Amino acid sequence: MTGLRPRRRALVAASAVALSLAATGPALAHSDLHHSEPADGAVIRGTPPAVVLMFQMPMRVMTLRLLDEAGREKKLAREGERGATVQEVRATVQDRLMPGAYRIEWRGASPDGHVGGGTVSFRVETAAR
Repeated sequence: MTGLRPRRRALVAASAVALSLAATGPALAHSDLHHSEPADGAVIRGTPPAVVLMFQMPMRVMTLRLLDEAGREKKLAREGERGATVQEVRATVQDRLMPGAYRIEWRGASPDGHVGGGTVSFRVETAAR
């Protein structure tokens, strides 16, 4: 019988930890990318006027870059206050994009302090005339 008490204490302690973690779930939530313009995998005609990243929760985006298939960075004019915690990041594309593959790279911190990032890839075709 004495062997059951330590097991029961361990079970109670494990349950208490699980409940406390469940209760703090929203505070520990990460902000994932919800939507982008252009969308990941999109094929568009001509240069997009802007690149837009929308997150599920507010995010402090520290890095936002647009790269061509050779890894050359294209100029972006980021809107809003740099380093602000926002749910949407928008940047006007300053360079004319030639036909080819492009990727948007971003890196930021969610409200819980976790750093993350991602890539959105799209393709530009010749603009319609």
